[in-house]
Amino acid sequence: MTEAPNIISVQAVQEAVSLLNSIGVKDLCHQTDPSWGLPLCDEDQEQFFLRGSSSTTTRARHLLELPEFETVQEAEEYYFINVAGAIGCVAGVALIAGLFLGLLTIDVLQLRIIIRASNDEDEKLYASTILPLVENRHLLLVTLLLMNALFYETLPLFLDKLVPSWMAILLSTTLIMFFGEILPSGVFTGPHQLYLGYRLASLTRCFMFLMYPFAKPLAMVLDYLVHGHEEEGAADDAAYNRGELSALVRIQFEDSRDTNTTQRSPTTTKGASIHKRPKTRQFFWNNTKQEIMEKANEILDNTDDPEEPDPAGQLAPPLHQTEVDLIEGALQMKTVLVMDVYTPLSHVYAIADDLVLDRKGFTGIYRQGYSRVPVYRKQADDDTDKTRILGVLMVRQLMLIDWDHKREVSTLPLQCPKCISPRTNLVDGLRILRSHGNLMAFVCVRPDLGNKALQAERPLPIEAGFMGIVTLEDIMESLLQERIYDEWDIRDRDRAVFTLQKWAATTLQKFAKKVRDKKRQRASLTQSSETAPLLVEGSKSKYSSV
Repeated sequence: MTEAPNIISVQAVQEAVSLLNSIGVKDLCHQTDPSWGLPLCDEDQEQFFLRGSSSTTTRARHLLELPEFETVQEAEEYYFINVAGAIGCVAGVALIAGLFLGLLTIDVLQLRIIIRASNDEDEKLYASTILPLVENRHLLLVTLLLMNALFYETLPLFLDKLVPSWMAILLSTTLIMFFGEILPSGVFTGPHQLYLGYRLASLTRCFMFLMYPFAKPLAMVLDYLVHGHEEEGAADDAAYNRGELSALVRIQFEDSRDTNTTQRSPTTTKGASIHKRPKTRQFFWNNTKQEIMEKANEILDNTDDPEEPDPAGQLAPPLHQTEVDLIEGALQMKTVLVMDVYTPLSHVYAIADDLVLDRKGFTGIYRQGYSRVPVYRKQADDDTDKTRILGVLMVRQLMLIDWDHKREVSTLPLQCPKCISPRTNLVDGLRILRSHGNLMAFVCVRPDLGNKALQAERPLPIEAGFMGIVTLEDIMESLLQERIYDEWDIRDRDRAVFTLQKWAATTLQKFAKKVRDKKRQRASLTQSSETAPLLVEGSKSKYSSV
């Protein structure tokens, strides 16, 4: 039992309390004994005392903060609410992180390609469902950020009511790291990315609806800061320039050629393939075609023809080298000019308008093998000047002419092609040739002057600057990126190859003969040096004694 303090001690305590009260320290109390002149501490003051008494007060504070439950049901409800809230926050963080990676990493252009070009109806369904969400990228971004902040900040509040503060911090960090970073990264960027995005599209719309009053103003600010959502959406259509598209086709062709597989789908190049659901019995064309080809494959399975096409490959055949060259040529047509493919005037075969169409004239024209021959006005002072072009002679017209009549070329009707600038790109050049029904056009520095002169049936003036001709074959060769050989070209090519082979064979024979002659000469010199005596009889050496 505690002994009562003496009067001096009580007076000293009272003086100390008065001094403390004078400087602003109020509500002083004693925990157990009121005999010191201090009132006993109530419950609130007891908790305040325990909060700063020692290093072990953290655990005591937490125990004092736990509510007192009158029934077991209240305790169960308390723990159930906090545990369920913590689990819900962790699931929400994981879901939002997955939507971040699953939706914001999908390219809008890639979705449009799938909608337009995919052969799978499921792929089109996935892409068409996700596209409206991804197009409004800033609103989706702000919505997910707000939801992520809501779940992220709420999780420690639930954990703090269940475990001590240090454990709540540790658990929240661990759970968010695993469920909010690692797990969503592996699931939502895996092979089922579009399928998961399709399944969670409705939930994402609910989030956007709930956060719309807060997310829309922030999204508008982002739209303004990045020069507007409309401009960003318009730029998506031109995400790839000509060079990038050409390189993309070339890379896909090389990959399929190296791995001996079929052409990859567009989603494979972006790393997001598509989960295909089990198909119902929908007999659309692709399934019907596949069934027919499978039956044909069973019938022809016993054939050993190496040229037999693969039925599975016909559904999605790999790119061929010719297709790749054709695509690259088509993408380059807008950047290639007429001056890059035209035939210069020095290489153009043309005839004068006063050429007599006798046997010799017919033979000279037919020998060239052209179906169209330019005709020029012959100058009195210069017979070799071919710049004053009148038109084009259709060689098939000569079939109706008898060379015994000895008519001149000027008496025949001539075609008048269009004059185009050398800086015209091949797309516009092809359009001009198709619109006027001609397979040939004149390349002039000033095409306006040339067209006026030809329409007036006058030769091209010198001011027009006639440079040469361009034909539809030249444009098609640029498109195909290889030369087009007709009958005459094949004959000339074979003749040139034969001449080159003959020259190479003759040169090699001469070189081999020269090498053999040198070897024989060297061998004969070696043999003669070995058999020759050192001193000839009757000769005297300057070193021999006299």
